[in-house]
Amino acid sequence: MTTPPPDARSGASLAIRMRDIVKTFGSVVANRGASLEVARGEIHALVGENGAGKSTLMRILSGMYAPDAGSVEIADVRTAGSTGVRESGTALLRDVTGWSTAEAIDAGVGMVHQHFMLVPPLTVAENVVLGREPKSGVQLDRRAAERAVQELAGKSGLAVPADRRVAELSVGEAQRVEILKALYRGARILVLDEPTAVLSPPEVRQLWEVLRRLRADGGTIVLITHKLDEVMEISDSITVMRAGETVARLRTSATTPKDIARAMVG
Repeated sequence: MTTPPPDARSGASLAIRMRDIVKTFGSVVANRGASLEVARGEIHALVGENGAGKSTLMRILSGMYAPDAGSVEIADVRTAGSTGVRESGTALLRDVTGWSTAEAIDAGVGMVHQHFMLVPPLTVAENVVLGREPKSGVQLDRRAAERAVQELAGKSGLAVPADRRVAELSVGEAQRVEILKALYRGARILVLDEPTAVLSPPEVRQLWEVLRRLRADGGTIVLITHKLDEVMEISDSITVMRAGETVARLRTSATTPKDIARAMVG
């Protein structure tokens, strides 16, 4: 395995550390001792062929699955010495192995899935605030919701009409709503599963602009993909998976698509 120092960007500290993750579904082994380290404030590409175990690993990170073995740690702002917290460079890592989706969201981990989880009859604003609605008495304060979503959309560069129904949106616009949902809930670690699979080239360029803006604001992004041209264009670092294992960790600036492809297929 090609392994750079853990603090992949100069002065950076870890946002994510996953070690020796094992996950099985019956007789199928999805992850077999997979490990992942991602520095804070970077775009990290998690690459591999279909069935390599990428999505399963990230669903473990986001609390959808519990690992059968291994550990999951994320950057934590709690004081050093708290139970389960240890230093990593200038960061604190908290052991969150086996946590729930709700706990992951509360800790600032958001995942945008390949198949969106939106409610088509509801508006953009209603989808974004769903479950965390601003209230006027016992009712949803729609104006407050729309203002909050419009403000967040402006800050993040995710242009989408807050009052439009999701059923009326393009695929690219619906994806922006999913990202807005994660950001509204405070995501500082954002995982995107094959986000360009159904996007047009202009929509891909718009997505890259958004991700670069989030990175510049200190966010950490994990991009699940198998498109090597996109990996080279947008990522800072790369983890390659094959048959459920992590087989290479690379700096994007120090590798080539040929090297990545060779690691993917063995």
